[in-house]
This record gives sequence, C-alpha cells and structure tokens, in this order.
Amino acid sequence: MDMTVASDLSIVSKWPTIGSAQEAIAKVRALLPEIEQADTGADSNRRLDAGVVDRMRASGLFGLVMPRNLGGSELGFADLVRVATEIGSVSGSAAWIFGVLAGHSWLINLFPEQAQREVMGDPTTLIGTVFRLGGDVVEEGDGYRLTGGNGKFCSGIDYATWVIIGNAVKKADGSMEPRFFVVPKTDIEVIDDWQTMGMRATGSRSIRIDSAFIPAHRSCSLADMLAGSTPGAKHHSGAVYRMPFSNIAPFSIVGAPLGMAKGMVTRFAGELGAKLDGASPLEVAEQSATLARIAEVDAHIDAALALVISDAEMIDHAIEPDDISFLQSARIPRNWAWAVQQARHAANRIFEASGGTAIYDDQKIQQLFRDINAAAQHFAFTWDRAMTAYGRAATGLKPGEFAIPKRN
Repeated sequence: MDMTVASDLSIVSKWPTIGSAQEAIAKVRALLPEIEQADTGADSNRRLDAGVVDRMRASGLFGLVMPRNLGGSELGFADLVRVATEIGSVSGSAAWIFGVLAGHSWLINLFPEQAQREVMGDPTTLIGTVFRLGGDVVEEGDGYRLTGGNGKFCSGIDYATWVIIGNAVKKADGSMEPRFFVVPKTDIEVIDDWQTMGMRATGSRSIRIDSAFIPAHRSCSLADMLAGSTPGAKHHSGAVYRMPFSNIAPFSIVGAPLGMAKGMVTRFAGELGAKLDGASPLEVAEQSATLARIAEVDAHIDAALALVISDAEMIDHAIEPDDISFLQSARIPRNWAWAVQQARHAANRIFEASGGTAIYDDQKIQQLFRDINAAAQHFAFTWDRAMTAYGRAATGLKPGEFAIPKRN
C-alpha cells in the first residue's frame, strides 16, 4: 500500500502501530493460544470474550490497514488476509470480528475529513456496518433524518462505538440517492436475535434506529464509493482509496473461512497422526484414502489462499487505480467466492471423514464445520452470483448494478 500522505490530516501516536508484515504475523501468533482458549465457550455464549478483543486492539492489529496519518500501520490488505487466516485456524468468530472491525478502519477513510477526525480521533474506536438498512432517509437542514431503520448482520456490534449503514435518501423531487452514513452506537438499539447454526460468537445482531439526525459530513454517496471519487480519497494518496469500495471491502472477511478450513485440516491430520503413531504398515495402508484426502483438500485450500493473496497484493502495489485492468478487477470478487467455496468443500470433505464422534457438540471439528458453512453463506461468497458477474465482464456485457434496496 502506498505510504505517501496526501494531506495534513493527522491523528498520530494514538494507536499502537505495526512496522512490517512479519511483525503482524508474530503479534497474532502470540495471541493465538488465548484466542483459542476464549473460543471454547464463545460458541455457547454467542459472544467472544471482550478481553480478547481488547488484547487485539492493544496489539495494534485493528489498525493494520488504517492510514498512518490517522495513527494506523498502513500495511496491506494481503497482510489483513494473512492475519485473519491465522486467527481463523483457531477461531472462526474471532477471525470474522477481527477482519470486519479492522477492515472498517479503512472504510471510514472514504468519508469527509471531519468524519474521519470525529470517528478516529478516539484510539479505542471500532466500527461495525450494516450495508443494507431499512427505513426512510430524507434531507433535513445540514444533513439527513433517518427513521424506522432496521437491519441484520451487524458483526462485532458488541465492541463497536460507531456503525456505517447504507440506505437511500428520498430527494425532494422523489428520486432516490443511495448513500452511506456513519452513526454513533448511542443512536442504535441492538436486537439480540443472533440465533444461528454457526459463527455464533460474532454477535452479528440486528440493529434498530427509530430516529436519528446524521450531519452531512458523516455521509458519502454510493456513486462516489463505486467510482473511487469519495471526499476522503484526497486525504490519502494510496490508489486503494480511489478504487471501487466493493472490490476492496470483502478482503476483510475472506481470511476467516480460509483459516477455518486450514485449521480443520490441521486438527484432523494431527488427530489421525496420533492414532496411527506406532501402527503397523497394514493399518497405515488401510488409511491410504484418508491420507490422500488430506493432501487433496489441503492443496485446494492453499491454492484458494494463494489466489486471494495474489489479488490483495495487486491492490496493495497499485500506484494508480488504472494499473488494474477491467478484467483483473472483475476477477477479484470471482476469486473471493471461488476461494471460500473451495474452503467450504475442503472442510466438508474432512468432516465426512471424521466419523460419528464429530457430530457431538463438544467436538471442535463440528464447530468449525458449522462455522465455515455459515460464513460461506455471505453474499460476497455466493458462487452463482460471482461466476455470472465475471462471465458478463469476460464477454463484454454490461455489469449488473450494485444497489441498496429499500427494506421494511
């Protein structure tokens, strides 16, 4: 990621910073035993221990892709994926929370300077999102009035102090303008409805906003975010701030399912190895199909991760948005979906070979199986949508429109 600062916007020395990719990996690996221990009860409690989140915050990991002039480390999205993958190998929910909250420290930088200062001036700030919030938004004075807002999947809301929401403003002439808004958690009611088969500890609860005034400086048009021409882009010179946000944001969550799949294979292989330790050659030979299965699924996961990392590095190293061609850009969301579905397939093949004991609730491999299948349901990882979108791009057809529909 380009390290050059484009303006005098500066909120420095408030976040612990990380100087290199190697340091980031060392920091996260030092936290893995604690994260894994916390994950043991997190599934049944439907909440990750806040102490683990505090330790990640204190380590500087949440500021991994935050610009330096906001006090962050300004490393790359490839580093974000690698760190999330490490966490995902021991806790899918912790990896998801990390990726979401760390990624949003980049997303806030697309908003006007005043919003960046207001939100990121507090070194404890973490930001959630609901990209498609129901309700009505109208212009009011120097800002907007949101009423009847409701939306699902606000991952990490337990730890966030602000939430970025998406809706459409009803203009005076009756037209609708899709926009994103930054709202303080004090304006939000959290609904405890996160009762799911997997990813239970992400706390991805629904939110409700009965009525809230949102100043104009805490808003950004979807058109600008897709065009890479947001008000905040001029304060950060990296090309990543001038690219369509829809081609960047899911890098924050793709590492979690890839890490879960890797962790599932590692756990299964370790348990099988312990069983076969000291076994006769005949007993080992009888497991040949299972040993081959391990090799095959692990190769699929490695290939999926390598593809995503390659895309992230392309983003990180770009000097100008035009350095990435139209077709290269179209491959990015295709590859997110393909990679996660490969990880899901690999995890399911490992679960098939895990025997009857794997279905018990106290088995970690069962939790990983549930979590990766839940994570793979995310819109960004829907293979039918992703392959169709890429096919349209590859054949020169007009791409489908990204929209934020009204939802009551």
